[in-house]
Amino acid sequence: MTSETQEKNLSGPLDIETSSVSGSANFAQPAKKRLFGIFIVNENITYLNFCFYLIACFGTICLVVYLSIIQPFVLTVILGISQSKGNTTGNLALYDEIIALPATLIWGILSDRIGRRPVYSAGFVCLGASLILYPYSKNLYPDMLLCRLLFSVGSAATTCMMTGTLSDVAGGQHERGRVSAMVGMFAGFGGLTAGMGLIKVPYQLVQYAGSEIKGIQLCFRIVGGVAIGFAVVCLFTMHNMEGSHVKGVKYWVRRIVTRNKDNEPKPALPPMENPLKQLKYGFMAGRDPRVSLAYVSSFVARADTVLFTSYVSLWVVQHYEDLGWCTKEYNCGAAAGDTHTLTGMAQGISLVFAPIFGFMGERMEKSTVLAIAGVIGAVGSFPFAFTNASPADKSNYAWVCLVGVGQIGIIVTGMTLVNGLNVDPKYRGSVAGVFSFCGALSIMIMAKLGGYLFDVWMRGAPFVLMGIVHSIVALYSIYVRMITPRLHREDAARLAAQQEQVGENWNGQKEDHPVIYGNKEEASY
Repeated sequence: MTSETQEKNLSGPLDIETSSVSGSANFAQPAKKRLFGIFIVNENITYLNFCFYLIACFGTICLVVYLSIIQPFVLTVILGISQSKGNTTGNLALYDEIIALPATLIWGILSDRIGRRPVYSAGFVCLGASLILYPYSKNLYPDMLLCRLLFSVGSAATTCMMTGTLSDVAGGQHERGRVSAMVGMFAGFGGLTAGMGLIKVPYQLVQYAGSEIKGIQLCFRIVGGVAIGFAVVCLFTMHNMEGSHVKGVKYWVRRIVTRNKDNEPKPALPPMENPLKQLKYGFMAGRDPRVSLAYVSSFVARADTVLFTSYVSLWVVQHYEDLGWCTKEYNCGAAAGDTHTLTGMAQGISLVFAPIFGFMGERMEKSTVLAIAGVIGAVGSFPFAFTNASPADKSNYAWVCLVGVGQIGIIVTGMTLVNGLNVDPKYRGSVAGVFSFCGALSIMIMAKLGGYLFDVWMRGAPFVLMGIVHSIVALYSIYVRMITPRLHREDAARLAAQQEQVGENWNGQKEDHPVIYGNKEEASY
């Protein structure tokens, strides 16, 4: 191999036009180590890095779920909206995701350039600022909408990094399921904290704050301040994964400064990756059915999270408003209590099943695990959608628990699929961006449609939509499972051909650690 060819293979971007991104290439991973005697992580990940990554996952889902749950109370108590709250909720989610769609892609590409840490921090700052301002909105448009859009930018960053950081942290491919399970557990614990803890805080603060409205505002300020605190701590505890493809903020600032100083010699810096090429790789990776299945799982998981938390809360508030117990004049404490129970049970059961799905993902084909999760979620969603029982009826507890089990199974397994070895590490943020893009797209469609049907059809309509998407992911998972043997054969043939080509190019020299990306290879000795 000539030095020119070697340099091209070592530093040049992946040629996605000719690369086989549809297959699952095998990537050599950095050195591994074991944390807590259980988790295989990359060698440069410390206990502090690992623990705060899990805490950041907790904070991300806790904040997203909190706003979804508390919003009906803000609409009813602070703004005094009593009609068409389903459509209003759907409209806010629609505008939210119109911003989130491009934001997830931009944050993903940016994280491949400057690293995950600054993107995570920026996301938490946006989340905190929007929550502090949210309950002081004087009207729905534009005040609350602008706060919601700022929240959307922040949630796009943190949810994208929650996925993109997984492969930076997790080491062994076969043990990656248990790291995904921990991420799912902490995400579930975040939802549980929002659903069972934070939902009741405003009413516990009423005596201190003086009124229901001031209690809600104080709670928002506290939660928003904690989110900004997450951003500060993140700067000192998260590993940034700076290396050959992630240069960090200092690198890009230095590059811009040297460009503007014509009289000073410019350091030899590698060329900037074309962002459109990064974005294209993220979408083209979906030609692999396993990656496209991960994208579908993101669509379903995000729809689950927002539809369930938003419309369970709205369903309960509407029930008590019909009884005359929850208006601007009367306290909504009873509605908060039932919302706390239903969402808390769903999130609590998800904590129990997160490690179970992680273990299953290591022992079984992930498409099989996704099919199981999809069926369980559908079995819970459809009966819950058509129930005529009151929110406190025990039959509802069984249905929401099944929804929680299906939801966590899709979250854990989907994140493992999208972080497989068939994704080039230098484009991992871009793929995570597309993964989150699919989730944002689902919220935009499902939340708007669910809100409209909530008002014009029935209050269980959002849960009918949840049952449908769970059924879709189950059916597609079965299809992927059926073609998995063929995909494995193609992977083995491709790997053998590439290893043979690498050996010929290096004239029979012994290779220790080949790194194969699509149809290109990198070798280090």
